[in-house]
Amino acid sequence: MSDVNGQYEFYVGEGTHLEGASLAISGTARIDGKIVGRVSVKHLIVGPNGVVQGDISGETATVEGIVEDTLTLTGKLTVCASGKIRGKIHYGSLETIQGAKLVGEISTDWDEDSYSPKPVVSDRLEAFTASLNNDDAPADETV
Repeated sequence: MSDVNGQYEFYVGEGTHLEGASLAISGTARIDGKIVGRVSVKHLIVGPNGVVQGDISGETATVEGIVEDTLTLTGKLTVCASGKIRGKIHYGSLETIQGAKLVGEISTDWDEDSYSPKPVVSDRLEAFTASLNNDDAPADETV
């Protein structure tokens, strides 16, 4: 058990049930038992028998067990083959292993600048567009 305490800032062992919790953890939390409540953590690890229900927020998470309700991450969400997530899921990046289950409202930030470059308008296109706008001019005028 001392090895576990050295690796994580917060640990919930198998057979432990914490309900009504409101936790703010600045490091890594590993959950092998069950937590029901609000959890704010830098990195969350939900073990194969772990269950986390409630409002979960943080930077990154690795899910081997079950997460339910709301999961909001700014960074990477990794869902292992045994992982199951149900609810409102928001992530920065996503990695899923075959067998992973995600059900609910799933979203990420769509940064248009990094995914699709803005079109570059050439001088020729601008000149062409300007000439089309001059179609309203009387027929005897030349453009």
